Amino acid sequence: MSLRRNVVGRERWTAPVAALAFLAIGIGMPLVRLPFVVWSAGELVSVYDSENGQPGLSVTGATQYGVSSKLYVASVTVSKQDVGLNQVLPAYLHPDQAVMPQVVSSPIGLPIPQVSVGQSTAEAQRAAEAAALRAVDLPVERAPRIVSVMTSGPSYGLLLPDDVIEMVGSTTVTTVAEFNQAMASYSVADTVQLTVTRGGQRLDSQIDVVAEATYNQQQLPSLGVVLTDSFLLGDVNVAGAPTDIGAGLVLAIGVYDLLTPGSLLGNLSVAGAGIVDANGVVSGVAGTSQRMEAARAGGVDVYILPRSSCPSVDLTATSGMIVVAVSSLSDAIHAISTLASGGSATFVPSCPA
Repeated sequence: MSLRRNVVGRERWTAPVAALAFLAIGIGMPLVRLPFVVWSAGELVSVYDSENGQPGLSVTGATQYGVSSKLYVASVTVSKQDVGLNQVLPAYLHPDQAVMPQVVSSPIGLPIPQVSVGQSTAEAQRAAEAAALRAVDLPVERAPRIVSVMTSGPSYGLLLPDDVIEMVGSTTVTTVAEFNQAMASYSVADTVQLTVTRGGQRLDSQIDVVAEATYNQQQLPSLGVVLTDSFLLGDVNVAGAPTDIGAGLVLAIGVYDLLTPGSLLGNLSVAGAGIVDANGVVSGVAGTSQRMEAARAGGVDVYILPRSSCPSVDLTATSGMIVVAVSSLSDAIHAISTLASGGSATFVPSCPA
């Protein structure tokens, strides 16, 4: 009898104790902070229309034509830092959200920047512009561009970030490798004459810089600058470009549309995200699922997807939005043109089944 009373007593307490335990967990979950952020669908940022007081995309130095205003960059929204366990668990299970370590995060509410190794956001943007200009047969030249100037180096006060070096002495250079090769013919304390383009204009006079010893290799001459391979766009200047590196593909489409007669998009609304290099080769960008959800929720007709991102997306949740998988800028232009002229979605490239 005594044993039965003990069992019954424990049974009576089991439910209340379990309820209190779950209540404690529910109250404590928000207090458990984790070093993660949650990515979710962001906004559709118009390429041509003014946003937050910033002017839309425009081109000078070449004939600009009329365009459709329905071209968008699909963005990603980032949660606040140190999210609670109650936010992480639902986001982990949600198909259109992602839980990421803080180390790959970006400022709260801003699009996710994904920069290729050794490449800056500005250079990714310039490469996209170069791809668009090449697509309309406008001249584009390769050239080494200054990323930074050492304050203690010989070029400080003479050269500036964003300067383009066209010649070292009498040697024309079009890449960082060619610049380094030309510098190899000089010695420490030699005066190096540089032909420089600044702000799109070649300076009237050469700049003389006295080479100093390289910090880690005393026998090699150095100008104290960091260079990156870049491009000169001739007389063309692109203004109002979106700065998120994930906007490169859409930026190239927009510049191409501005520089060609008629409206490439027609009556279509088009969104996308991806990186495009100066040769028009397209590669993926982080947050693909979240970007596609932003486009779907915004009622976009066509989403331009880098083909390399196909394995990471669920095409069953696009709700009638046509998803075009592209490997190049020319693929994207041709597909949009086909759809804008009334062509069937079966005539444009898509992700493998």
